[in-house]
Amino acid sequence: MEILAKVKERYASLSKGQQKVGKYVLDFPEKIALLSASEVGKQIAVSETTVIRFCYSLELQGYAHLQSIIREYLIQHKSSLNRYYSSKMEMAQEPHFFAQVMEKDAENIQRAIDTIKEEDVQLAVSRIMEAGKLFLTGMRTSFAPAQWLAFTLGLVRDEVKLVQPGIDDLVTVLQSMDEHSVFIAITFHRYVKETVQIAEKAKERGAFVISLTDSGLAPITEFSDLTFAVGSQERSTLDVFPPLFSLLNAIMASLYVQYPEEVRERQRKYEQVNADHLFYY
Repeated sequence: MEILAKVKERYASLSKGQQKVGKYVLDFPEKIALLSASEVGKQIAVSETTVIRFCYSLELQGYAHLQSIIREYLIQHKSSLNRYYSSKMEMAQEPHFFAQVMEKDAENIQRAIDTIKEEDVQLAVSRIMEAGKLFLTGMRTSFAPAQWLAFTLGLVRDEVKLVQPGIDDLVTVLQSMDEHSVFIAITFHRYVKETVQIAEKAKERGAFVISLTDSGLAPITEFSDLTFAVGSQERSTLDVFPPLFSLLNAIMASLYVQYPEEVRERQRKYEQVNADHLFYY
């Protein structure tokens, strides 16, 4: 992005306070797109005036101008396999390739930790466990995490339904949703339209909608009560999966901690089923 290149170019000439702003812009452009100038200032312990002066130093008209540039970039910037492969080919020129890839995954997980609020995770857990019925969907590359989450949630509670358009009758599924239901949607750039449309209908039915996506500006956020934005610097969908699965694992761990009795009872019933014909051990 041209604006980020300009920040790097002028970084040394900025005041110490403005350098803090510049580093924040480089590290967390998605937060700049969502937070006000005063909120950014609070995050990095500088004044709102410093944030605005930083924008002027880049020859921008103000903070709103900076936001509009970054928002446009985040909306239009497309993930692609080419970008994924290119980034990995660059790493391959250096030693310890596998370690570099895993370290990059760790960085992306840390970015998710820095972005996601703990109270949002707790809210998601309580809604998931207290819902009358729980519905999930994810299509194309998002199907795998949706299937994994549906399976693990099915181990700890009843009434978990993985919605699969093309297999399920969506009219019947939507008719069974109400204000006591929770709908979890997983979608990443380029955002499957059908996932967003189902979220919209679920919202109309009164369901509490939780979305897992890559940006607070993703189309599905319009119909979400709670959004978890799990992005990565590469913006490749494939690079999103390590932090996404780490977040899903954290949600499941929180669920076990917050609802130990309910989980034990569900597991007791699960283990009573005679499944010897399914497993060797």
